[in-house]
Amino acid sequence: MRLVSLPSAISLLRVPLAALFLAVDGPATRAAILAVAAASDFADGWLARRLGQTTRTGELLDPLTDKIFLVTALFSFALDGRLAPWQLLVLLGRDLFTTAAFLAVMVFALPIRFRARLGGKIVTAVQLAAVLVLLVRPDWIGPLLVIAAVTGAYAVLDYTRAGVRALRGAARHG
Repeated sequence: MRLVSLPSAISLLRVPLAALFLAVDGPATRAAILAVAAASDFADGWLARRLGQTTRTGELLDPLTDKIFLVTALFSFALDGRLAPWQLLVLLGRDLFTTAAFLAVMVFALPIRFRARLGGKIVTAVQLAAVLVLLVRPDWIGPLLVIAAVTGAYAVLDYTRAGVRALRGAARHG
């Protein structure tokens, strides 16, 4: 019996990549690490679907490793002064919401599964773009913050609607 599927192993790659991102200097090296992390985010989901290896573990592991990488990278910019605390909150707003929602689902044992949604994928792409911008053109972060705020709000609403629908469906069938 295999403990970790190939898609999950690819997801787990983002954890050491986050540590490596902190350990290295230089925008080119960090951009290369970012590219590998972004490619792994695409590859794990694609492979899971292609190989028929979509699992509950993968549904949880993929966004968790995304958050570990992105939070690490974005906090590094906040710590070195390239990102103000309020900017960090804008970029991570959707993640704060989904973390709180996940904890509520676990604490109250709600019948909700967290699956990737288009809004969440867009927010992740915007966050990855923000890391790249902060590496190469920090003066361009302003427009990305606006995009992050709008897409983050959309994702929060979309996840909320999906959660409410899941609860209503469970109430009808339970």
